[in-house]
Amino acid sequence: MIKKYRRKTVGQALVEFALAATVIFFLLAAAVDLGLIFFTLQALRVAAQEGATYGSYPVVVTNNSGQVTEVRLNYREIFNRIRTAGGTQPSGIVNLFDLNGDGIDDANQNAVFDPNNPTNPNGFVIIENPRGANPASLSGTCSTTTPRTDMRNAGQNCWIRVTVRYRYRLFFPFAPAFGREIVLPVTHTMPIRSQFVG
Repeated sequence: MIKKYRRKTVGQALVEFALAATVIFFLLAAAVDLGLIFFTLQALRVAAQEGATYGSYPVVVTNNSGQVTEVRLNYREIFNRIRTAGGTQPSGIVNLFDLNGDGIDDANQNAVFDPNNPTNPNGFVIIENPRGANPASLSGTCSTTTPRTDMRNAGQNCWIRVTVRYRYRLFFPFAPAFGREIVLPVTHTMPIRSQFVG
């Protein structure tokens, strides 16, 4: 009679361990992914801030006779600053050279960043030059060519807004509802810092 009781106890402990282990491994997987997502967001925040900081100093464009024709953002160099915010070689948790996660360097992919249309909402790097007195309610785009206005007026009420998105692949997909990957976006906004008026 004692032996039968012991067998039941061993079987019960095995079932309890199986149920508890499932919950423990699920929580462990969630902790790993949430930690990696946190570090990914930190890297993206640094990249967006680096791009916005560089872009907050606009380029003064002159014609052959030395007259100023435009004060604008250097979109291509802002994109390069974002890519190299973590160094000149891909390393760490986030590969800033492959934001869309297709395994190809993003340098010449317009799907990631289009210098002819830098505000493309489908891109993984979006660079905007909105205007407004309050950064919480920016709209439109700052004029770059009109003399003594917006960008040609020391960038008054002009901002740079950089959004960097990254396709993060989950290490432990918990349920089909989450899918195998999520796109993490980070945005950084700064005022334009320019001394040029004219």
